[in-house]
Amino acid sequence: METHGIPIDLQWDSFQIGTSFFVPGVDRQGLEKQIRVEMRRLGIHVVTRQVIENDILGVRVWRIP
Repeated sequence: METHGIPIDLQWDSFQIGTSFFVPGVDRQGLEKQIRVEMRRLGIHVVTRQVIENDILGVRVWRIP
């Protein structure tokens, strides 16, 4: 997965149910699409929301059961 051409290396095996992470990026719709594709491939269920955190645009991803 990448944002603005910069690869994002996440340790998916450490992504536990009930935790979340933030991915910064202006193209939030594109990020959500990439995240959904990757999560579907890995069989991980998530909820995503386009957010602004500390004045930075991005997507927050929560792992759900």
